[in-house]
Amino acid sequence: MLSLIAYNPLMQVLGMGYFQQRAFFGNLNGVVTWLDGHIFHLGYLPAKHSIDFSDTHFGVIIALTILAIALVFTIVWTLLAKTKTNYNRLYYWFSNYLAYYIFLAMLPYAIEKIIPVQATYPTAPELLSRWGDLRRWEVLFRFMGTSPLYCMFCGWLEFTASVLILFNRTRITGSLLMVIALVQVVCLNIFYNNNIILLSGILLLADLFIIATALPKLYIIFIQQKPVSLARYRYTFHTPWKKYAMIALCFLPVWRLVSITTSSWKYYNRFARNQQKQRLYNVAVFIQGNDTIPPLTTDTTRWKYVCFLDFSLKNKQMVKYNMQEKTVNYQCKWDSIGHKVTFIDPNDTSKTGIFYFKKYANDNLELKGALLGKNMTMQLTNAPIDSMTLVKDKFLFMQEDQ
Repeated sequence: MLSLIAYNPLMQVLGMGYFQQRAFFGNLNGVVTWLDGHIFHLGYLPAKHSIDFSDTHFGVIIALTILAIALVFTIVWTLLAKTKTNYNRLYYWFSNYLAYYIFLAMLPYAIEKIIPVQATYPTAPELLSRWGDLRRWEVLFRFMGTSPLYCMFCGWLEFTASVLILFNRTRITGSLLMVIALVQVVCLNIFYNNNIILLSGILLLADLFIIATALPKLYIIFIQQKPVSLARYRYTFHTPWKKYAMIALCFLPVWRLVSITTSSWKYYNRFARNQQKQRLYNVAVFIQGNDTIPPLTTDTTRWKYVCFLDFSLKNKQMVKYNMQEKTVNYQCKWDSIGHKVTFIDPNDTSKTGIFYFKKYANDNLELKGALLGKNMTMQLTNAPIDSMTLVKDKFLFMQEDQ
């Protein structure tokens, strides 16, 4: 039942996005509200809390409900089916289902690490962020993003395990690799307080279920160091339409792989473009009206830094920092012919500012115009992003200065 809620296979195959999934979970909102009000009393507030199946009130209530239902059914089934000697066939087909389930859930994470977009290389505003202002999960993604090779290594491990787990002959090997990958993921989510602990835990439990019957043999191989066959009996369909249905299912992983790779590559190109085109400036002179405002740290009017981001032709941004390093983001529209740039508040498009710019030597810039009804003139000096320690830092095998 959890697999129909967490990483729903149909949603994964159809590539349904965040808002489509929220609409799906919204259908359960009334049930969750009733369950919390009459049974769990966890304090779920529909108007305040997120309608997501993750580490939220909503997700925990659903998980606890499914757990309670599963325990009741397990007890009843055990009492009523005493004459049944084994469930080998059911276990085989359910393991196949879980293998596809894990593949469809883990493939996006694997591809988004191989093409490093899950944790992207820090942008200039992210490099300027103060460590103490970051939440733990933000620290997690920052340290992963600063080393794309680490992300790629984790991605290839997850991808290899996801592919191997699909096939009966390599399923145990793939499951063991997946345990290694998922234990790390679950630990990072727990220790860095990332809000998908429940989801990653479900994937780990599903993977452990697949290798449950092989554990005695794995003990003989790894502990007793004796040879033993891991081959399991393979059940097949004899009805033609069932055979064709299984063949059709084999194309779903290929389609999913192509779909995720294509979208991840497009996303990566945006960040690669920004790494080349982003610009960071110190505000050397700031004139508002007729007053030149000095760079006092207590001032909330004067600008300290200006950062221009360029993810695509239609996605250009400006991030301005005041003297206390608090930020405000604006969308940008550059007019290279008229030497004009327009800043637009994304939260209120009626709030715009128009500045005329002049370029000087060393990529320095002058902006003169008005924003929020205030006339401003700024002299901006280029601050090369490559001069930041994090960007310049390189790997050395022998490190004497640590």
